Amino acid sequence: MARNKEFDPTEKLEKARDLFWEKGYHATSMQDLVSQMKVNRGSMYDTYGDKHQLFIESLQNYAKETYSEYKQAATGEKSPFKAIELIVKKAIQRSFEEEKVCMIVKSSFEMAPLDNDVKEILKQLSNALISIFEELIEKAQQSGEISTDKNARQSAQFIVGSFAGLWQMQALYNDRIMVEQMAKNTLDSLK
Repeated sequence: MARNKEFDPTEKLEKARDLFWEKGYHATSMQDLVSQMKVNRGSMYDTYGDKHQLFIESLQNYAKETYSEYKQAATGEKSPFKAIELIVKKAIQRSFEEEKVCMIVKSSFEMAPLDNDVKEILKQLSNALISIFEELIEKAQQSGEISTDKNARQSAQFIVGSFAGLWQMQALYNDRIMVEQMAKNTLDSLK
């Protein structure tokens, strides 16, 4: 007869996610994960597989939560351009409140050059965010807030690519005013 889990797998996954987010994949040891998650190795392997699989699940959990927050920030906003602004502001607010840069961007630099599986997942996650912005840009073009001369897909890619620069500057300078001004410049480029 199978035993019931003595822990909440989602709660433990979030603990692993937060550790990977803070330290990165390579600096996080199995012992770090066991200690952070407060589970024994056997239970961890049975539930999540190996460290690599746990990292992938952590990335997906991070993206699901983050993108849900972004969509919620934009929900109900009548102006599509304002919705874009709200998402960008939410991204900056979250990174400064958490005192950590985006896990997807951080993982892109650490893992994408070395691990094709992770690279493909990161591309899928980035494409999902690009699609969110592309849809809003197209709506903003229809409402006259953004010029129809702009290519919506390329503009969305530019915003998502700019996030990497914002978080690089946050990591180096931790200057919220500077990062907010950079974000404003990115948004102004849409007009």
